[in-house]
Amino acid sequence: MGMKRGILGVVGFAGLWVVLTAALAPAVRSGVEALAPGVYPFARIFGRVQLGVALALVPGLLFFWRQDPRRFLEVGRWKRQGLRMGLWAGLGMGMLGLVAMGQSGLGVRRWGGVPGFGVWVGAGGAGILVAVLEEFFFRGVLGLAWWRAMGGQRVGWLVGVGAVVFAGAHFLRPVPGAELSWEAGFLAWTRLELWAGAVDPWKLAGLFVAGLILGRMAWAQGTLAGPIGLHAGWVAGWKVAEVAWPEVPQATAGWWGPSLEAGPLPFLVLLVFALALWGRPILARLD
Repeated sequence: MGMKRGILGVVGFAGLWVVLTAALAPAVRSGVEALAPGVYPFARIFGRVQLGVALALVPGLLFFWRQDPRRFLEVGRWKRQGLRMGLWAGLGMGMLGLVAMGQSGLGVRRWGGVPGFGVWVGAGGAGILVAVLEEFFFRGVLGLAWWRAMGGQRVGWLVGVGAVVFAGAHFLRPVPGAELSWEAGFLAWTRLELWAGAVDPWKLAGLFVAGLILGRMAWAQGTLAGPIGLHAGWVAGWKVAEVAWPEVPQATAGWWGPSLEAGPLPFLVLLVFALALWGRPILARLD
């Protein structure tokens, strides 16, 4: 029954998410247009509705699976968790700095000086927000909670499935198309970047490896503190590196950069880190 409950939960969640997002997106767009005409494109509004619906459905999914999120958040141990998150965040930022320095050596970026305090605060805030939301959902709900709901299936394939979902989820924004009719929300699902040819293969591959890293960390530690810290460090490091190592004007783009997310250089840094992490023991349990 455990495995059946785990599968039914995922299928039900996905079905409701698709239908509710499609039904609500046009109405939300009409409301946004009434308040700020022409400011926010439908693709952006659709993405926000996707996120909002997913978060609204999470409590029901956890209730169906009979899972308590406090089991993987370790509520009550914030001092130790905060230290762990800080160390991993520093490592994540260092990885982005390494990529930026490599691109600087290749001539597509240059050192622009230490960013101001406001940049660090903004980058840190954005990193924490993105990391908490995405890690709670991808490594918490669709990771540790799903694993327990599935009755403790083999971890390897669940980490792989989670990495595929994580990578693909970053390309679920629709490309421009018919956006004014009542069925615009349903049609948007047929025009997602993921299957509309608007995907950078290097970025997709990098996100897949990142998903493997974060998933492996969640199982190795049995908590989300490390994944949240590393993910926050990546996001914050990307924003800081963009200011500290700005792109060289008129620099020719290619495999060498200047993107900090796509290309073989960011992918190689992630791959080396993944290979170094893979031998860590699994500590997550079903208790």
